[in-house]
Amino acid sequence: MKAMKYLMMGALLMGFGTAAMAQDGTAADVEAVKNLVKAKPADYAKQIKAYFKENKKNNENLVAIGRVLMEGEDYVNAKMFGDQTLSNTKYNYAPGYVLLGDIAAMQEDGGAAATNYEQAIMSDPKAPEAYRKYATVYRKIDPEGAVQKLEELRQQRPDYPVDAMIGHINYLSLRYGKANDAYSKVPVDQLKRMDFIEYAMSNYHGRQYDKALEIVKAGLAKEPLNATMTRIAMMCSNEVKNFPEALQYAEDLFTKVNKDSVTINDIDYQNYGKAYFGNGQYQEAIAKYQEALKMPAEDNSLHADLYSSISDCYEEMKDFPNAIDSYKQYLAARTDADATAYAGLGILWNKYARTLQGEEKAATLKQADEAYADLITKFPDAEEYGLLQRGRVNAQLDTDLQGLAKPYFERLAELINAHETIDDTDKSRLFDVHSYLMRYYVKNKDNKSALDNARKLQELQPEDADIKKVVEALEKAAN
Repeated sequence: MKAMKYLMMGALLMGFGTAAMAQDGTAADVEAVKNLVKAKPADYAKQIKAYFKENKKNNENLVAIGRVLMEGEDYVNAKMFGDQTLSNTKYNYAPGYVLLGDIAAMQEDGGAAATNYEQAIMSDPKAPEAYRKYATVYRKIDPEGAVQKLEELRQQRPDYPVDAMIGHINYLSLRYGKANDAYSKVPVDQLKRMDFIEYAMSNYHGRQYDKALEIVKAGLAKEPLNATMTRIAMMCSNEVKNFPEALQYAEDLFTKVNKDSVTINDIDYQNYGKAYFGNGQYQEAIAKYQEALKMPAEDNSLHADLYSSISDCYEEMKDFPNAIDSYKQYLAARTDADATAYAGLGILWNKYARTLQGEEKAATLKQADEAYADLITKFPDAEEYGLLQRGRVNAQLDTDLQGLAKPYFERLAELINAHETIDDTDKSRLFDVHSYLMRYYVKNKDNKSALDNARKLQELQPEDADIKKVVEALEKAAN
């Protein structure tokens, strides 16, 4: 009869959602409440009270049912079940406190969660779960205090893998160096899946890519096609410039890993593209970058960087028109583009010009000049750099020394000479200025002005024998 009663109750809950008789406090009640939470019938509250009454003295069931209710976000009733376990035990039942702590954590009440986990520890000092959960919650407030709590567990349970737990807490707290220290104390054969992942990523964030790769390879030896570890191995292989290996991990991630265990994202395509780029396979890299651009952006700056990466591919292929177009897309997509980013466009135009001759070269140099002019307009603080580049570009255009670069170099000299101190960068820029102006004045037969600029070159490089000869020759010409 009792089996028939359970069968009927399941049918009612799943088929019609009508009321069911509460059972004695047995394991079947837990499964029945799971179905009840899913169905949420009109008399849900009444049925929950019936199960509470039937299981009132069964602490194990009270905790299990409380967890079912918590997972269904029925926190009020879940707490009622948890509170009852404490009432039954004169407030000395660790699983009940852990349940109440979990409920508080789900409701983002870290203080209440930590208090309940602390009570669980006092009730059962050797139960590791309460220590772990206390540390997980408390680390947001005091990472060192969280670690200290785990050290207390070590005293109670010397057999328990406390170092792995400390590594985990430090990883969650973004204290990657301390996470590495803790994980390094755990024998490799005792590391679990998440230990390998967090240990490797701690090294990755610390730019210890070789060590991260060593760790994740050990993890893959245990679980060859784990999606996350394969992804980390791909990333690390790119960082250590082992691009053939990075391509192999990328191939595994995209084609061999169980599709249910991985969601391919734009960053994965980006790393696949990096591996192809590093391996000199630029067309393949472009294809992967373009696939990444088709995906929803997890980070808008990433999509901007993808255009820059595509531009780099075209530049390596000496396809400067496409490199420049892609770079323009990068600047348009990157809302926080700085002066350095904008300078990159002028550099590309200049590189393109070096591959051309005649009118095509002149037209391309003018595009570079416009790019640097735009840079100065957008970033006045970069005026000196922009003037230097405009001077250099116009000096290339000025094959007859008509003075095309003169206004830019003169303005640059004016700004630099106003500095309180002249550093090596300033001296290098002034050398460009006075070299051009000296040649310009020689061409235009103004020997006095040419000599003035030659002497300034000599001040910048007093030991240069060739400059000394030029100064002597101009002195004679000027006299």
